[in-house]
Amino acid sequence: MPYTLGQAALATGCNKSTIFRAITGGRISAQRDSNGAWQIEPAELHRVFPALPAAAATPATPASPPDALTNVLVDQLQQVIADLRHDRDHWREAFQNAQRLLAAPQPPDAPAAATPATRRWWWRRATG
Repeated sequence: MPYTLGQAALATGCNKSTIFRAITGGRISAQRDSNGAWQIEPAELHRVFPALPAAAATPATPASPPDALTNVLVDQLQQVIADLRHDRDHWREAFQNAQRLLAAPQPPDAPAAATPATRRWWWRRATG
């Protein structure tokens, strides 16, 4: 039974792109089926790429249940995340308050004291 490109990748431990390059480079012969998928004969594939052992070709088994140390680390990380969220909310509120203060209408400034017009030194020389 021929492999598809994905099945061939799983059987050899290579990427699909590696097998595809081998097909387009002529190192492996393969045909396309009526749907356009590649059909690769196992003997042809394993002539170029060695097969993985049967245990490696099957998907990984589910992870073992977490132990006590993992639970402690998870609890500590959740506490750190809660602290970071609290700090984020605090700084967000401070920023929004600052924006509100800047957006509020400002009272008009007191008028500047009237000072006599002073001529610049060069103006006095030119007119004087």
